[in-house]
Amino acid sequence: MLTKASLSPESLAAVMEQSSDCVKLLDQDGRLLWMNPNGQCAMEVEDFSLIEGRAWETLWPTEAAGTIRDSYAEAQSGGAARFQAFCPTARGAPRWWDVSVSMVRDAGGAPVGYLSVSRDITQSESDREALRILNAEMRHRLKNSYAMVCSLLQGMARGDAHLGAFASDMQQRITALSTAQSLFDGPEGGGDIAGLLDALVRPFVGICDIHIQAPAELEADRRVIDAIALVIGELVVNSTKHGAIGHGGSLSIAASAEQAGGPIAITWQERSKRQVEATSRAGGQGLGLIDRIVKARKGTLAIDWHENGLDARLVLNPK
Repeated sequence: MLTKASLSPESLAAVMEQSSDCVKLLDQDGRLLWMNPNGQCAMEVEDFSLIEGRAWETLWPTEAAGTIRDSYAEAQSGGAARFQAFCPTARGAPRWWDVSVSMVRDAGGAPVGYLSVSRDITQSESDREALRILNAEMRHRLKNSYAMVCSLLQGMARGDAHLGAFASDMQQRITALSTAQSLFDGPEGGGDIAGLLDALVRPFVGICDIHIQAPAELEADRRVIDAIALVIGELVVNSTKHGAIGHGGSLSIAASAEQAGGPIAITWQERSKRQVEATSRAGGQGLGLIDRIVKARKGTLAIDWHENGLDARLVLNPK
């Protein structure tokens, strides 16, 4: 039976050998000293002696070299570096890896090398890629739908000045919705929060009094941008159905960050000419869905209901 008393250096070494992950020991120059058997199997390395002593980064695609060198620097500072990257096996099979790199020190605390643990995440990465392709296809079809609706509006209003003005106004709003959607065409990268908020609510300017306040320099990565877009998008939809956007009133949206790289706060203050009839409804899933999205991003969403509107505060950590 395994007990704390039995955790000798030899038994711990055996645990590393039996790990299902690819475990490697590197010297201070990043050269391979050892790789566990299961790691050799995962990397399809038939003879470790053929790569022993080689710089670890030379086993990766060229574009990953900088990331690996940065991980050494982060490990030297006392942290555990973490990154995800593509690296084929020794036989050329495509693989994606979730990698951690930490410093190894001797009994006196002096650095002697690095410990790297790589986990095969190829299946989850393939699933994410399939989702990205599906989302891209959905965005493409949605743009086509926007264009088709605009064409129908033009056709129905032709020859009627009153309908023409209405159709022109609706086309501007639909075009703004399409513009907001196009903000997410890129695969990764960050985004301008002020531009995002403007694109999300611009189609409804004029229906109610809308004010947006966000520093021009405030940006976030794709993960945070997507979460903000989903939450504000859902609040906009609810407002068009039950609140100020659909029934008149005022809406103020503000974005801020107390310090560069710190948590980003989005506040939504809505007051409608229509009294709030219910804060939830049977079968409604919107607010529950965005709450789950925010929690998955390790953020918070607080909603305070009023007689004729609501205050919402979304806080997301960009790190």
